[in-house]
Amino acid sequence: MGVGLQPLEFSDCAADSPYFRVNLHAHEKELDKTNQQIKRLIKEVKDLMSAAKHLSRAQRTLSSSLQDFSFESIGTTQTDDELVITKSLGEFGRLIATIEDERDRMLDRAYDQIILPLENFRKDHIGGVKEGKKKFEKQTAKFCQSQERYLNLSTKRQDTVLKEVRTH
Repeated sequence: MGVGLQPLEFSDCAADSPYFRVNLHAHEKELDKTNQQIKRLIKEVKDLMSAAKHLSRAQRTLSSSLQDFSFESIGTTQTDDELVITKSLGEFGRLIATIEDERDRMLDRAYDQIILPLENFRKDHIGGVKEGKKKFEKQTAKFCQSQERYLNLSTKRQDTVLKEVRTH
C-alpha cells in the first residue's frame, strides 16, 4: 500500500507555495484517474449485463426446448423410461426458467444499484470539482486580463504625465 495523497490545507492554499501546487496537481491527477476508472467500471458492468442478458436468452431457449421435449412413440404409448426422461427434462427446463427469472430480477436491480450510483457519483462529485476548476480558471483569466488592462492604462497615463512634466 502506498503513502497516498497528502491532505490539502487551506493555509497552504493562501500561501500558494510550490509544495501546495505540486500537491494540488497530484490531487487533480488522482481525480482524473478515478474518473477514468469509474467510466471503465461502468462500461464493464454494462458489457457484463449485456452478456448476461444474451446468456439468459440462450438459457430460456434451452429451457423451452427441454420443457417441450417428447419422444416420438413407437406404438400407442411411451415406455416408462421415456416418460421418466421426458418428465425429468421438463422439470430441469422449469428449473432453468426459474433461475433465469431470478437472473432477470438481479439484472434489473443491477442498473439501479450499481451503474446509476457510479454515474451519479462521477457526474456530481468529480464533475462538480472539474466544473468548479473551470469556473475558477475562467475567473482567474478574467482577473489577470483586468490587471493587465489596468497596468497598461496606468503605464500610459504615467508616460503622458511624465511628458507633460518634461515639457513644462
